[in-house]
Amino acid sequence: MPLVFSLVFIFGLILPAFVLYEPFETDETIGWKLALVIAVAIFGFAAALFRIVASWWRTRRLVTEWQLNAVPIEIASCSLPTYRLQHEFPVFAVVGVFHPRLFIAEQVLKTLDQNEIDAVIQHELGHIAALDNLKRLALRLCSDILVAPIGRSIEREWCKAAENAADDYAVRSGNRYTALNLASALIKIARIIPSRPAPPMPAISYAVERGESLADRIRRLLQLADEAITPVRRSPRVFTPLTILLIAAVGILLADQRLLAPIHEVSEFVLTLLQ
Repeated sequence: MPLVFSLVFIFGLILPAFVLYEPFETDETIGWKLALVIAVAIFGFAAALFRIVASWWRTRRLVTEWQLNAVPIEIASCSLPTYRLQHEFPVFAVVGVFHPRLFIAEQVLKTLDQNEIDAVIQHELGHIAALDNLKRLALRLCSDILVAPIGRSIEREWCKAAENAADDYAVRSGNRYTALNLASALIKIARIIPSRPAPPMPAISYAVERGESLADRIRRLLQLADEAITPVRRSPRVFTPLTILLIAAVGILLADQRLLAPIHEVSEFVLTLLQ
């Protein structure tokens, strides 16, 4: 949502106001304050671009490394390209944004029964339906605000909410037993996680982590099982009603140029302060 509003503000208001009302010739100069703002903006853009390339490269290298030790398999409940992976860590993860692939460590396949595997797959499909890998990438691109403690708290809370939403998707795609099977699968996977830290897994959706967050998820899944949620199969929605309203609002603003004149005056006042 902050990204959407920023794009609407810049491309729907600031840029059109500048194009329509900024004179071709002006005596404005760039003072040290404005130069500092420009430098910070350029640095932020360059840092975001670097994070994009770095995340893409790490993900590409990770997938290449995994596929060297992976064998394609077929699972009836999963239409994604699926691979059985030889890995020391109990990987059960979706890699990629636009062409996702599912990697499952061999020890996980041996530990879980078919119902538990199907439940975790539905959880991962929930991440795909919500475009969580893309949102996770957007969080990393905006990591300049995640340096502060409040930023790290926002990231943790987003991850928790994303996992809960994927759990809900899995339960709604199945039945009350899906919640129990997913809870059982999470417990079994957590038991075989090595004591050492998990290896880096950029731009992926990962099924389980140990700690208090896992305990909260287990309790929540048991509650969902008791509530017997009615099965509802969801499909990804690219254009939500809110997105359509934002696009319509931008169209209205652009259609009435009188609304852009005050915007240009405000931006000129801000620039004057920065001279």
